[in-house]
Amino acid sequence: MPPSVAAVEQVLTVLLESRLGKQPQASLENSLVIIRILLESKCCTRCCLRYLGCTDFRVYALNERDLFEVFNNIKSEYSADQGLSYPDSVCTACLGSIQYAESFVEDVVEKLKKEDYKTDSVCITCTLPVSVLPRDHLLKVHVMNQLREQNREDLFQVWKTEKDVRDPKDFFKYLFGLGLREKTGLSLDTDAAFRMNVVVGHEATAKEHMFLTELKEPLLNIRSIRQKKVRVTVGDSRSCIVEALKRLDNEEAKGVTAIPPIPPTERAKFHTVDLLHASSHVGGRYLKFSREYSQTPWSIKGQKLAEHSVSDCFEELIRKYHRADSTKFVTAGREDANVRMLGTGRPFYLEIINPRTPRLSDAEYQAIEEEINSQPLHKENVQVRHLSFIRAEDTSIIKEGEETKTKRYRALVWLSEPLTDALIERINETGSKEFTIQQKTPVRVFQRRSAAIRPKVIHTSTIQRLNEGVEMSRPEACFGVLKLHTQAGTYIKEYVHGDLGRTLPNLASVGGIHSADLLELDVMDVDLVWPPVEKKEEVEYMVIDDASNENNKRVYSNVH
Repeated sequence: MPPSVAAVEQVLTVLLESRLGKQPQASLENSLVIIRILLESKCCTRCCLRYLGCTDFRVYALNERDLFEVFNNIKSEYSADQGLSYPDSVCTACLGSIQYAESFVEDVVEKLKKEDYKTDSVCITCTLPVSVLPRDHLLKVHVMNQLREQNREDLFQVWKTEKDVRDPKDFFKYLFGLGLREKTGLSLDTDAAFRMNVVVGHEATAKEHMFLTELKEPLLNIRSIRQKKVRVTVGDSRSCIVEALKRLDNEEAKGVTAIPPIPPTERAKFHTVDLLHASSHVGGRYLKFSREYSQTPWSIKGQKLAEHSVSDCFEELIRKYHRADSTKFVTAGREDANVRMLGTGRPFYLEIINPRTPRLSDAEYQAIEEEINSQPLHKENVQVRHLSFIRAEDTSIIKEGEETKTKRYRALVWLSEPLTDALIERINETGSKEFTIQQKTPVRVFQRRSAAIRPKVIHTSTIQRLNEGVEMSRPEACFGVLKLHTQAGTYIKEYVHGDLGRTLPNLASVGGIHSADLLELDVMDVDLVWPPVEKKEEVEYMVIDDASNENNKRVYSNVH
């Protein structure tokens, strides 16, 4: 069946616009000369287009045999030379990677069916045989040699200085993408969240670039070095090979490698496909009612210091529903294992790494939340609220809030003197207005934090007796409940006990007593709008420590 008129016109336009001559007709004739040389060197018709600088992807989509027939028809109509001969072999330039690009689709489709990513678009990248680089260069050198032998000096100069061989990867991705879309319905999008890297290799020619080390002055410096206690080979990367080929003396190259390259006996083969979906994010707030749960798994030298952690309560469950490789737990600040997180809970998000199901419905997130909150082992100790999908750009709110927002605390404290009315008045008078404390890096975190003096603001501070009717002569009179509203990042324990004088002023110095100590601490509120909401909701107010936090108004219909 002869090629269609449309196909002939498309290819003819490419040849007329190849800029291989001063006039379109000259460009056409010179293009046919180049095509003949390439075909005789066992180059496929698609690679012939690459060597002519063709950027019209539609032309590459023509069947290999049909494209040859188009070349031959144009040749017979516009040139008196004898017809072209079909190479009928594996391409000596692309090693079959572009020539048979569509044949690699089936292997990838099988992997896609197994992984079952929920997406409708894909960004394709590829890794083709490294030997394509020197073969492209040497074929261009061969064409120059043939033009010289044919006394085509003008065409030789144009070919040498102005014609760059088009990168095969772009056309592989296009042809492969067409086949993939036909099989799966996935549309191609360079900005797609789902990314696919197809790796095609050709074992027989994998070391062909090594001739660059055999020159009088080697252009590749391949060596073995030690990196992170492992021996690795460096100096033979693709970028190194490209730079070496730019400096290659073509006359010297004849003595160490074949020009044109020897045609391969087998085509390139599919090696692997790497599938990766961009991370999605799930946000919420957690409450911790236990003083025996760390925020994340806590161990030193393999020894667990806390049997359970907050992240253990829901991280794996959320990962499972998203069918992800792993997750990363990020919170707005942290509390020690022996500190409870009450009130509205602490904001957090999970980065869902390589999710097969990037986003769930609101109903599904609600169901996951209920499943988390009903776990027999953890339900009395950890709960989550407002579990929902969040945008990647919203995650910055967590980091910003860690340092810029305020927090409320409630602490059970011991003072070296009974809490008389006068002592309570002194402490509350100072705490009735904002004041600043200076905190040197606490002794307990010195191993992980740099030495510095950090000014922190105490917005309000009030204290009351643990038992209002206690007699001042009894030991219980020294116990009180301290409520604080502070700048984020304030070390509350150190403010209470003074940290050997490293935090000033501290509770003892404010009260004018010898010492104070912290027995129990609860975080009552983290002042942060989280998870972010796109529209105003009709919500119920939750009052925390007699102070309504406008930023945390949420519907609390799921509070048990």
